[in-house]
Amino acid sequence: MTEMVGRSLSPVEAPRPAPEGDRVADFRAKVRAAGQEWTGNEPDELVELLTKAAAGDPRLAAIVDAGGSLLHDFLDGYQQKSAADVSRDLAGDLADGHPVPADVLEGLTPRYLIAVVRPAEPGRVVDALRAVAGEDPLLTHRDGNVVIFIPAAGPGSGERSVTRLTQCLGGSGWLATAERDRAGLVDGFNEASYVLRLVVAGLRPSGAYTISDVLVEYAVTLHEQVRADLAAMIRPLRAHKALWETLTAFVDSDYSRNKAARSLFIHRSTLDYRLRRIGDVTGCDPTSGRGAQMLTAAMIAETLQVR
Repeated sequence: MTEMVGRSLSPVEAPRPAPEGDRVADFRAKVRAAGQEWTGNEPDELVELLTKAAAGDPRLAAIVDAGGSLLHDFLDGYQQKSAADVSRDLAGDLADGHPVPADVLEGLTPRYLIAVVRPAEPGRVVDALRAVAGEDPLLTHRDGNVVIFIPAAGPGSGERSVTRLTQCLGGSGWLATAERDRAGLVDGFNEASYVLRLVVAGLRPSGAYTISDVLVEYAVTLHEQVRADLAAMIRPLRAHKALWETLTAFVDSDYSRNKAARSLFIHRSTLDYRLRRIGDVTGCDPTSGRGAQMLTAAMIAETLQVR
């Protein structure tokens, strides 16, 4: 009789564990799925999701636990860097129209007073300007000017801010302002900047200005061709140094002949002679209202082109 040799089988065999590679691949797939679900920004929340992805596997759970602290530190550092990048020059980004994260933009005050300041001594007055600008001002520098975005707290707050900023100038320097909501900050900055250029080019006295103070100059010089024509009209006067200085003094004295003569240390009759010569060279009589306005606009246009 033939004896059968074989092994006995147990009624139930224990399942073999999945290969190591398959377990890791499955875990990585669950991690990706957890990443798709994550909508928060707290490292602890992310570690909790990854722990769930380990699905009770002691070895994978140990990996998550060991790496959790490192992940926490990494994300914390990343968030700090992101915050620093956003706040490094937020005022500059707003002035230049650079993209700002939506959550940062939504956190801004709904409305701002935009102040562009040309102080006589920028280094000494910047801290003072910041101090009087109220709560949470945003400050940057552009083209040698100090630019401040001041939250508009309510009716009258803008006027109070302008008063304080003007006092900081101490009678030496200029300030141009515009007010806009968050969506119009670039436009407000451009308006205030151009008003300041007109004020400086027009030899206006130290003080605070808005577009309403330079409406004629703003409207005239904003058109490129008109600006070019005005500059061409007055440019020949540059060849006559005494005449150019006379017109500058005349405008600076608010068209007062006596004041202009005193500032130039010349006799009144000499001033009158030079004013007539200015009329001959330019075709505009500086002693008439229309001529004075035309020459002032032309002088501003020519100065803007030179710069």
